[in-house]
Amino acid sequence: MISAILTSTQRQAASLRIALIGKDIRSATIAEDVALGLKVGSVIEEVRAFGREIEIVFDDGVVLRTKMSLRGSWKVFHIADWQRKKRGAAKVLIQVENLIAACIDPSEVETHHDFDPRRHPLLGRNGPDLSDPKTDLDLCVDLMVEYQDADATIAEVLLDQRVMRGIGNVFRCELLWTCELHPWAKVSSLSRDECRELVSIAAEILQSRHASHDRTLAVYGRHGKECERCTGQVRVTHHGEANRVLYWCADCQNRHAGTSSSRYVTEHDTPPGVHPAEFIYLSELERARKSG
Repeated sequence: MISAILTSTQRQAASLRIALIGKDIRSATIAEDVALGLKVGSVIEEVRAFGREIEIVFDDGVVLRTKMSLRGSWKVFHIADWQRKKRGAAKVLIQVENLIAACIDPSEVETHHDFDPRRHPLLGRNGPDLSDPKTDLDLCVDLMVEYQDADATIAEVLLDQRVMRGIGNVFRCELLWTCELHPWAKVSSLSRDECRELVSIAAEILQSRHASHDRTLAVYGRHGKECERCTGQVRVTHHGEANRVLYWCADCQNRHAGTSSSRYVTEHDTPPGVHPAEFIYLSELERARKSG
């Protein structure tokens, strides 16, 4: 049986990827004291497996880490099936659409921020929250125009908590597409008016109902599909020191393309039209075969 080549943890991670990747949280419960809660509406971006540990990464940079005991496991249920189960041993519950992912009898559960050097508290205090109607948008514009790293890309700056808060990774992809901005354009190439336009659009969307989980996405999660604006193909790469996934259209997101910086850009090797969970599963299977 080919699945026996993979470890139990790898098989559980594969099931979680199929059920969760690209979907937003409808509800979440953690029966442990953790540093960071899981936010309803945040989107699951990655599922990682290391030994007996499974990490689930969300678009707001939060990571849920679970370590399995010998009897512990992650299981995926339809909601109706889960409601008939005895649920006492479940320490984590994540609902997406009509599915429940349950972490049963883990030995460790914790949450933390995914690695991002710009989140370190010694680097400065947080910028204004764009989801707050009373926030100072002009301060955000000033922080963008005066950004210390002139070679930083606009994609990096949008996730820099010192400049502005409220932008998760899904929204970052959609905002760049809306403004037709090349993700790797240097922030120093944008004029003050362009920075103001970007900040104003972001604040307007975040403060409106359009920021709900019922939104329709133009590029996020649509790798290999047709761009609804130009009929080009949506691409996906990993970007930044935190190596976050980024979806974009290379055909119509061309504003400031001539100033683009390729630092920290890793081409995504998932073939167009192939679900990331399928590609990761087959890649892990091939590695296990070679090492075995």
